[in-house]
Amino acid sequence: MATLVFAKGFLEDFAKLDPPVRQKVRELPDKFEDAVHTGVHLEKLATARDDRVRTVRVDQFWRGVVVSLGEARFALLRVLAHDDAIAWAAKQRFGVNQVTGLVEILDVPTVAAKVDAVVAAVPAAAPSLFADRKDKDFTSVGVDAELIPVLRRIVSEGELYAIANYLPDAQGDAVLMLADGKSTEEVWAELAQDYVLERQDVDVEDIDTALDQPGTQSGFVVTTSDTELIELLSGDFEAWRTFLHPAQRAIAYRPVYKGPSKVTGGAGTGKTVVAIHRARFLAAQLVAAGDTAGRILFATYSKSLAENLDATLRNFCTPEQYRHLQVSTVDAFARRSLSAAKQQFRPTSGKRLDELAQEAVVISGLDGFGLDERFLLSEWSQVILARRLTSYAEYATSPRPGRGSRLSRPARKAVWSALEHVQGELQRKGQATFLQLDEAAADLLRTQTVKPYKHIVVDEAQDLHPCQWRLLRAGVAAGDNDLFIAGDGYQRIFENRVSLRTLGIETRGKSRRLKINYRTSQQILSWALAILTGEPVDDLDDEAESLAGYRSAIDGPVPTIQQFVTPAEEAEFVAAQVQEWIEDGVAPSSIGILARTRQDLHPIQRSLTDGGIAWSDAGNAGVWVTTMHSSKGLEFARLAVVAANADNIPLPPATTPAAEAQVQHDLDILREKSLLYVACTRARDELVVTSSGSPSTLLPGV
Repeated sequence: MATLVFAKGFLEDFAKLDPPVRQKVRELPDKFEDAVHTGVHLEKLATARDDRVRTVRVDQFWRGVVVSLGEARFALLRVLAHDDAIAWAAKQRFGVNQVTGLVEILDVPTVAAKVDAVVAAVPAAAPSLFADRKDKDFTSVGVDAELIPVLRRIVSEGELYAIANYLPDAQGDAVLMLADGKSTEEVWAELAQDYVLERQDVDVEDIDTALDQPGTQSGFVVTTSDTELIELLSGDFEAWRTFLHPAQRAIAYRPVYKGPSKVTGGAGTGKTVVAIHRARFLAAQLVAAGDTAGRILFATYSKSLAENLDATLRNFCTPEQYRHLQVSTVDAFARRSLSAAKQQFRPTSGKRLDELAQEAVVISGLDGFGLDERFLLSEWSQVILARRLTSYAEYATSPRPGRGSRLSRPARKAVWSALEHVQGELQRKGQATFLQLDEAAADLLRTQTVKPYKHIVVDEAQDLHPCQWRLLRAGVAAGDNDLFIAGDGYQRIFENRVSLRTLGIETRGKSRRLKINYRTSQQILSWALAILTGEPVDDLDDEAESLAGYRSAIDGPVPTIQQFVTPAEEAEFVAAQVQEWIEDGVAPSSIGILARTRQDLHPIQRSLTDGGIAWSDAGNAGVWVTTMHSSKGLEFARLAVVAANADNIPLPPATTPAAEAQVQHDLDILREKSLLYVACTRARDELVVTSSGSPSTLLPGV
């Protein structure tokens, strides 16, 4: 058979086609076989920038875009409606980058048109963003010479981010780093790391070598047999959806990390996908070694996330690999460990804990210092349990970083007395908080020579508490590939803050940050990032995290921001918008509606019901309608973030008044901003944000 090279864009187009059209696309290989012998079916375009580009008819409406590579080899680039296919094909140039050696598709006319659009309102005398750069600076790191005059017209980073995703990945990264002031040596070093490159002479005619490059394989897949072709076009797109960028692949498939390793990155950069691949890789190693007893824990913070990850891994791994995996929350791991040791405690409910705390505040006299049960429970979690303080003497002299105003010795004594009351009541009932269970399980596992797991993979690491980290550290023996950690400080939606190195988890020199968002359009991403502008965020190790170079690979419409007088008017608009999306062909399950609290959702739910639109708060059927907290790990083709009002974002009960403790207030506001950012970046193609009354001051531009 002819050798077929499929571009990622082709497979993404294919996945969106109706089944009858897909079947006709599956028949294309026969046409290529004919073309090898007869030269028919492949139609040349007189206006094409690349004279190897052809189109091939799928049916009267759809056409495939093809590059003839000679010797019975073809690259399938896109499948589009007839006129769109002709227009797109005419602008493309396919080839091997003479510096990086990667196969690329370059569309200079579209980039130039996008630059025309973004600089239209810029004063003619505005200096170029690249005024200090020589042409050689661009070409030495693989930027195509034809792009240089186009790039020199750009005057701001915002304009550059708007067009970066129209460039081949490596070229887009290079121009962003040049704009950031990096030297060409620094740019090349980072490209070499992310795309697995070496400085060497490149033969631009050697397509076979270029297709073998890891950096090429993130955008193209080669089939050489009927079996491979059938598998690729079978309609099961899971393997392609989890296909990795070279930077992601290098992280996920590194044979050995000497101890714990960490990957961070903004929303949508594929940290979870990398973690999934890492788990499968480690399981495959155990299978290959004949290790039937070795087990891998894939841990996260919530039950719903664990269930989603388990379903993904079950489909993504072979049965032999999956048998080595256990997916659960950290708290469930703690309960299993204690149960195996015949230590039984019942987790207390949040309501019961609040009642005990209220009672303890009065009994201890803590209320006399102007402190309430919310402060007491937070102090217990974020200071006493976090720092593993076991006596009043330790607490009396312990630092309280990030906790705001200083506590007098009498106030600390009252805090300790109140907590003794709470703990005594819990113990009397055979109950404990989840964090207490985590700590008890960690103490138990530290005494065991044989650990329950060979490897542990952690997702959403930023939301775990120090007690949970101590448990994870105790659950696996220190050594090669012991802990693999994925997280993002910008998405921290709980109060927990950690420094991994102080907990015996050293990732320095084994940490990487991902930069390309594959979920959210650049327009939505830029708007959402403005929520966090200027906020200091750590990388889970007391180092400042940076969003430099963080960009989207997707283009789309700017977010729609709507303000209404009443919740009823807002709900009516949202229901009408959802109905419009459904009529446009968007599946209801791909539509999400998020709010800060469940109460904020009630008017929306009523309006949807009145309009005959099915909805669910658990994704069982119809439109997803849920809280911002519950949206973690989800994504939606169309998304409405509702009730973004000044009176509930930030949520008053979750925000310490500035007059009471400025430092804690600032941390609370950052957490509320992060939650809003997380919610908005669940959107893929379109985002609508609504409010009634005064809009939230956390929204960009308010």
